[in-house]
Amino acid sequence: MSASTFEFVNRMPQAARRQRGDRRTLRRLRELCEEVLASYRIAQGQDLLTAEDRQAAQQVLRKVSPKLNAGR
Repeated sequence: MSASTFEFVNRMPQAARRQRGDRRTLRRLRELCEEVLASYRIAQGQDLLTAEDRQAAQQVLRKVSPKLNAGR
């Protein structure tokens, strides 16, 4: 005779539930994936930043630090 799923689950010791902070977040997983892809691109000899990425970064820097850009 076999036990039903319900009986089997009830006989198993209950593990402590993980706290929400213990679990990996989507943001951290995305960062890990981006790091792996960047490493792969470097290994393939590819440039990590496109011309558009560089232009966007320069625009952000101008907004953040207009005094530094005034001297140029």
